[in-house]
Parts: sequence; C-alpha cells; structure tokens
Amino acid sequence: MDTKSNILRKALELFNTTNTQASTTNHIAKAMQISPGNLHYHYKNREEIIRELYKQMKVKYTLQPSEFPNTLAELLDANKKSFNIQWEYRFFYTELLFLLSRDPQLKKEYMKDAIAKKDRYRVIFKQLQNKQVLSFSTESDIDYLVDMILLIEQFWISYIKISSSKQPDINIAIKQIEKTIEPFESQL
Repeated sequence: MDTKSNILRKALELFNTTNTQASTTNHIAKAMQISPGNLHYHYKNREEIIRELYKQMKVKYTLQPSEFPNTLAELLDANKKSFNIQWEYRFFYTELLFLLSRDPQLKKEYMKDAIAKKDRYRVIFKQLQNKQVLSFSTESDIDYLVDMILLIEQFWISYIKISSSKQPDINIAIKQIEKTIEPFESQL
C-alpha cells in the first residue's frame, strides 16, 4: 500500500476512535511514524483527507442503476451493505453537521450527493411500485418514505452512540427500515 492510501487508512482509524478534532494531521503523521511534511506532501490539510475518505465511502455505497433492487429483500440487503459501509466510516455520520459546517466544498458535494440519493430512492420505489411490490396512493407517499429512510440512514449511528456504547446491531436499523416500508407493501 502506498503512503497516500496508508494516510487515509490511519486517518479513518483515528477519526473513528476519537474524532476529527482530536486527530490532527500531526497526530496522523505521528501514528504512521512519518513526518508532518511527508503527510502534507500528499494532503494539504485534514479537510482534504476527510473529503477523500468521503469519496471512498461514496464509491462503496452508491448503487448504479443496474444494481437497483427488484425486491424488498434486495432493498434491505442493499441497506444492510450501506449500513456496514457507514459503520466503517462512522466518524463521518457522527460528526456530519459539524464537518459540513466547517468545509463548504464538502457540504456542496454532500448536498449534491444527497439529492442524487433521494432521486435514486424515488426511482427504486417507483420501480417496486410498477412491479406491484409497493403501493403508493400519491407522489407525496413516495417522498415521505424516501425522507424517512434517509433519516434512518443518516442518523442511526448518532442515535446508537447516544443510546449505547457498544457497536450497533445493524439488524436493528434494517428492522426500522422494514417497519417504515411495511405500510406501503402491496397486499396482492
């Protein structure tokens, strides 16, 4: 693994165990046993490292249209995969509002991605409706379901962290999504 990749790996480890404020570029360099200058050769500052980690995470969890789920079981599997990736990058969701408030570039990218994710969910739910897996009375029902699922996805780690000190059981988050979808399941 090259130095640039090792910096990201070590930064992710430190951000997840402490937080981004307690893990400066000097802390990351020290933990890697390299000079701060060597780290700064690859990354100008901590924000650049965080943006790069965000990009890594996004590549891992973004579904391409060919990967859109065709059944509820596939949707829940995709959510489970997403939750595991979020746990791998948990610092980001724990500190989400703070990170976005400190880095306008990250905020712009995140907001663009959030809109795209919302649009992907709308397409998925419309496809599931066309397959008679889900049933919606109005377009606002779809919007409601998308918003509820995104709320669960974006804040489940923070919720777990304030209610428990142990690693979360991802199946609990999946159950919350299942229960949120349940009223929209087709009764065929």
